[in-house]
Amino acid sequence: MTAPTIVEFELTSSGSADAPLPSAVRLGRVLHKPFSFRTRRVTSGSLAVEETRCTDEVHMRMPDEHGYLVGIPVRGALRIRYRGQDLDLGPGRAAVLAPPAEATVDTVEQFDVVVADIGSVALEDMLEALLGRSVRRPLPLAASLSLNSPAGRSWAADVRLITDVTAKPTSLSADPISAEPMQDHVMVQLLFATDHPHHEALDASVPTWGPRAIRRCIDYIEAFPDQPLTPGRLATVAGLSIRALAGSWIRHRDVPSWQDIERVRLGRAHADLEFFRPGETTVAAVARSWGFGPPRFVAAYGTRFGRSPAQTLRGPAFA
Repeated sequence: MTAPTIVEFELTSSGSADAPLPSAVRLGRVLHKPFSFRTRRVTSGSLAVEETRCTDEVHMRMPDEHGYLVGIPVRGALRIRYRGQDLDLGPGRAAVLAPPAEATVDTVEQFDVVVADIGSVALEDMLEALLGRSVRRPLPLAASLSLNSPAGRSWAADVRLITDVTAKPTSLSADPISAEPMQDHVMVQLLFATDHPHHEALDASVPTWGPRAIRRCIDYIEAFPDQPLTPGRLATVAGLSIRALAGSWIRHRDVPSWQDIERVRLGRAHADLEFFRPGETTVAAVARSWGFGPPRFVAAYGTRFGRSPAQTLRGPAFA
């Protein structure tokens, strides 16, 4: 497991820049001066999310070595030339570029765009894991995605959350135990939100299986709670597709898999709080080490143990 990386870049009309341009987005020319061009890029495994803000119009080239690129206009409009099409996009509609394809982008003044770059193999593998069968590659995704639908709006919010919160030391996306599941979640949500030939198959019902596969997964969670327990990893343990595993889990456990993962990790976090002395760790550090955001951790811990995690850390006299 490796922690996500964060790269920030700023270019101004004075010509100064604080880092090499990190993106799959290559700046072609700035049409006017003065200007300010700022980029923040977060990379986690096969997913990279980049937010770019600029005060003036620019022309950019998207090189053809990228994975699946989804451009989310946050402020201002974009015109994208892609596979012979001219896409006019603004807030509420994203561009979806499948590899291999080069595209050019022209912006208006005062624009803000978020670009998600998803590794082609990773996205295609995820679709196969969801369906339990092979699919034709590359995926012919629709060239645009509505962000006004519930699925599109939810997906865009999750992507923007990655660039909004990773600067905080308590961010879930800053640690591999939660960054890898977040990466998989973004891919799954995109496959459900965008149009492609397998969309109806994703919405179709799937058969469920007996409890033995679920018991294997529970044993795995108990043995490796400190690992990134993604739906794909658990599906491999069970020998099922992700969708079949999800249905089987509800059938035999009456709760989704993440609740069993949370139950086990809460128990390990409780043991840590009892083991360490005040000053040796913090509630936030323990929460993050087990994949929790502090607010969620405090609430879930209080519900299960009847006291706050801070009381446990301070010792029996405060319990």
